[in-house]
Amino acid sequence: MQPAAFGATVVTARPAEVAAFYERHFDLKIALDIGWFITLRRGDADWELAITARGHESVPAAVSALTESSNVFGFIVDDADRLAASLVEAGVTLETEVVTEVWGQRHFFVRDPEGTWIDVIQLVAPDPEWLAANFPAAE
Repeated sequence: MQPAAFGATVVTARPAEVAAFYERHFDLKIALDIGWFITLRRGDADWELAITARGHESVPAAVSALTESSNVFGFIVDDADRLAASLVEAGVTLETEVVTEVWGQRHFFVRDPEGTWIDVIQLVAPDPEWLAANFPAAE
């Protein structure tokens, strides 16, 4: 079976605060808010981000017991430097500097208020030498 859509969920004791972070910094809009469960979307994208209250009966107890996130969400943006500057200006700590990778990404890591890791990625041209070494048929 092929999934019809994709969604990721942040489990938190602060659903409204986490949702506000994604609204403010990633231009996501709340599609549904029933307090313990909030969904956010961007335009007509076929994916959504859900925020669910830790301890709610719909969340497995083992998940609610976790207090440290090891998930990494990736968001592709038009301008990583501009978003990094905006986050810093808003008082958000970047977890890494903005760097350009040889494989074609300019990116940095930040964490949401719950601690979920976010890889903010701007697609850039890959280094020609790296491209030739890793994809010889692409020459």
